[in-house]
Amino acid sequence: MKHKKMNYNNRYKYKLNMLELGLTMMKLIGVLFVTSILFWAAGWHWLSSITLFLAGAVFAVLLILLAIEAHQDKVLNDIAMRENNELEKKYEID
Repeated sequence: MKHKKMNYNNRYKYKLNMLELGLTMMKLIGVLFVTSILFWAAGWHWLSSITLFLAGAVFAVLLILLAIEAHQDKVLNDIAMRENNELEKKYEID
């Protein structure tokens, strides 16, 4: 671990919570995708391409944010496990 003196409370001041935002983004992706299909069926192929591109861009942003949150979770879990091991060693009965 790079930061041995880092603890759980001071590692990430602002932790991403992607549950609510992720659901909202998935709904937006679905609406854009359905809109793209409707535009394609109506014969407006250029507008369909634009909405499909927007859906892909929102999906890419969602994947990036999820990767950031996964990294934060991994680091915080490592810190919590290390602190737990230190507490177990401190209170270990000989």
